[in-house]
Amino acid sequence: MAQQIALIVHVFGVVLWVGSTSAAAWTAASLVSEGERKSLSSVRKTLLMLGAPGLLLAWAGGLAMLVPGWSHYSHAGWMHGKLTIGLILSVLHGVLVGRVRRAAAGTAPGSPTLFVGVAIAYLALALVAIALVILQPGG
Repeated sequence: MAQQIALIVHVFGVVLWVGSTSAAAWTAASLVSEGERKSLSSVRKTLLMLGAPGLLLAWAGGLAMLVPGWSHYSHAGWMHGKLTIGLILSVLHGVLVGRVRRAAAGTAPGSPTLFVGVAIAYLALALVAIALVILQPGG
């Protein structure tokens, strides 16, 4: 039962995290393109109020499943790939929050290209992680 709850928490966290972060990145790109710098503070709030809790739930649920099954997962190549993708997405989340904060404050210009790139990377990496879980190559 605990594994099922951990799976629910993990999947809910991933959907919340990836969905809100990719939507926030697209929105930031649009706002910067239109010169709406002041509205970027709302994007930052979304990242902090939805994206960050989703990130924490995704990691908490994932680790709750990973630790008890470590003897199995430590030899599964797909799990190593999935963990690497999770780390990359976590770093991208932090980069996005920082760039949006600086663009909203006017201390650095916002880059629509960067924001769109983060959104596309988020969605592409999430799809690769889903494929790894379904196909489980190397393990």
